[in-house]
Amino acid sequence: MSVRGDASQWSDILPDDLVPEIIGLVLNGWRAFEKPGRDDLEVPITKRFCCCLRRQKNRSRLPFRIEYESVELDVESEEQSGRIDLKFCHGYREDVYFAFECKRLNVVDRKGKRRPLAGEYVQEGMMRFVGGKYSQGLDKGGMLGYVMDGDVPAAIDAVGRNISRRGSDLSITNGGFKRSSVRPRDARVKETHHSLTHRRLVLHHLFVAVG
Repeated sequence: MSVRGDASQWSDILPDDLVPEIIGLVLNGWRAFEKPGRDDLEVPITKRFCCCLRRQKNRSRLPFRIEYESVELDVESEEQSGRIDLKFCHGYREDVYFAFECKRLNVVDRKGKRRPLAGEYVQEGMMRFVGGKYSQGLDKGGMLGYVMDGDVPAAIDAVGRNISRRGSDLSITNGGFKRSSVRPRDARVKETHHSLTHRRLVLHHLFVAVG
């Protein structure tokens, strides 16, 4: 069967050279974003931030589109398998994309007590990629941490400790939670490598300050 149009648009994976563009867009977009309140929840933050990212992306003419709260459908069972917070799509295939799962970190309650929520970041975020709920068959994805009290180093440290404790469940390889290999390097960006049954997966972790 012949391929119509540009064959590269039918690739099985998202091109590696788009990853720095996506990460750069998120970090630059966050600088331009009107910051949420410390009590705001993930869904309204992500909805507003998606609009900001789309504006920034269109001005820069980057070669992908951004979807918000995208429903994942299993084409075999025809059932909904999940809902992706932010989805960066390139090409013609619905199953090739870069997904971000967004989580709040360092939430401060009304009594001033901080809840790191690093465990939820790992169990309810990273494990969705490792378990194949998101990015099934793909080799890359991302976690976006909204650091509600603004203490990014503390949030990174807490997430790193939780990843270390769950290393076996996460199928971590290549040194665990480490400095990003994507250039230009940024202290707010980390990565983890996962050796899964039929593939290898790299998760890119971005942490942005709210407070």
